[in-house]
Amino acid sequence: MTWPHKISFETGCGSYRVPGFILGLDRSITQHPTSLNGFNCNFRVGFDLSRRWSLAVQAFNATAAGNGSWARKDGDAQLAADGVSGSTAGRTNWKLVGATLNFGQTFLLRGRVHPFWRAEFGVGKLDVNFRGEFDGCSTEDVGCSFPIIEPAADRVTRIIPIFGGEGGIQIDVPGNIQFRVGPYWNTGFGGNFSARYRF
Repeated sequence: MTWPHKISFETGCGSYRVPGFILGLDRSITQHPTSLNGFNCNFRVGFDLSRRWSLAVQAFNATAAGNGSWARKDGDAQLAADGVSGSTAGRTNWKLVGATLNFGQTFLLRGRVHPFWRAEFGVGKLDVNFRGEFDGCSTEDVGCSFPIIEPAADRVTRIIPIFGGEGGIQIDVPGNIQFRVGPYWNTGFGGNFSARYRF
């Protein structure tokens, strides 16, 4: 097989869920939604090392959102300094874009249906935006007779390492096209469906 026939292009999308504990890994965030839900889309350029093993470079865009409470250490400190207490709730939007290097293996090559797995590592830019409302009162207002209700907004941006993986089933169809479906992890989890074209 000549090297052009070892090159492939693959694109896919799927569900995406970010467990709340992922947000909690940022120690500046003290309260957050229990989970965020959305979609993850990706594009890969691959190279077959052999019939079983392959390498690929992937670009991806994962977005998710969820409703719930929100608080950060610096915000809590500012409220205490202002003599105000209360809670903040609203909608948190998550966007993670990045690039990874993938390597993987395909099994049971004789048929048209093959199990496969692949691992990935790289780097991503995470952008978390919160918009909601603060509901509280002055610490001197014992009965909270004069509630304080104000709009609230916050943003957290980080460059993070990416470690992920995917497994599932590959189905070969005529025209050098393959379909892949299976669960994955990429700073969140979900199910992915993709189409792959080989020259």
